[in-house]
Amino acid sequence: MGNLAAAPYLLRSALVAACVFWASAGFARELPLHFGPQLPVSSAMEDRVRFWVNVFTRVSHTQAVLHDRDDPTIVYDVVPYGRGGDTTLLDATRASYERVLSTLAAGGIFPSLTPASPERMRVQAMFGVRAGPAAYVRAIGNIRAQRGMREPFVDGLARAELYLPSIRRIFRDAKLPGDLAYLPHVESSFNPSAVSRAGAAGLWQFTRETFNLYDKSGGGADARFDPVRSTEIAALHLARARSVLGSWPLAIASYNHGVAGMARARAAVGADAIDDIVRGYEGATFGFASQSFYAEVLAAAHVARNARHYFPSMPRPPIMQYVVRPGDSLWAIARRHRVSVRDLTAANNLDGSRLKTGQLIVIKTS
Repeated sequence: MGNLAAAPYLLRSALVAACVFWASAGFARELPLHFGPQLPVSSAMEDRVRFWVNVFTRVSHTQAVLHDRDDPTIVYDVVPYGRGGDTTLLDATRASYERVLSTLAAGGIFPSLTPASPERMRVQAMFGVRAGPAAYVRAIGNIRAQRGMREPFVDGLARAELYLPSIRRIFRDAKLPGDLAYLPHVESSFNPSAVSRAGAAGLWQFTRETFNLYDKSGGGADARFDPVRSTEIAALHLARARSVLGSWPLAIASYNHGVAGMARARAAVGADAIDDIVRGYEGATFGFASQSFYAEVLAAAHVARNARHYFPSMPRPPIMQYVVRPGDSLWAIARRHRVSVRDLTAANNLDGSRLKTGQLIVIKTS
């Protein structure tokens, strides 16, 4: 009982410390965002991109960011998970902020009943000119927890070195924006063996149905796990989405929400701009993941291009590529480069020992 009674005071200390941590990451001190003209970033979208930059670079996977679902500039707290992913503190912190918001909402109607406190004043300041009872009431049910991704992103950067040369070549030949090469950071952390609970697979997380719209080879191994073939399909899919939807922001968002889904969103809002759709579309399946996908991909591209700034101590894995010659075998290539057959098979997601002349093999030498 004593610990429970002390919880509000402990939470206040934790909240202040965590918010200082997030504020120290401050948007203003970040590197400038540079994207090509095909990938526009408004001031509102920049805030969303910066949110994801911080999630990728500042917040551990052992922590969660408590933020407003609709406005990522409202970040309440960064809270650690307990042992084994326990969410007791996270849930208690969320409830604490809900109480603060409820008090602020009541204070807007009955100010004499809710004297100011540093905690309430800090939360009130987050809302700026929008501060008021209606905004606070809406925010009460809008607090979302986003798990940090710093460590998984660093792991993905190391894996990406194996596949980016081929991805860049394929996307360059398809005349796609270069920053789309980093999309697998969001989809699979560049793990070619990744399989989602929904059955999406590979670097690009294709469902079998979508993949088969473009790949007519049929039979044999599941080509979604082939990094090169799946990248070729991703290029076709993204190019088609751009052709149908008319812009790269909508095409990128469609990678999460579907081409038909983004077409419906555009029609419902009556606008082509991604900002207007994110702000105005209230489709039942257009949730936070779909609303955020464009910003998340841009953030991943920005962080990956500036990895040495964000992760200065990250080791650079030695990587090389090898083109299979007539008579080559996995055993011979592995022996020549002093690596194991198992490592070669894993790095290239090979389903057996047969190789084709001209096939590109990625070799991680240590």
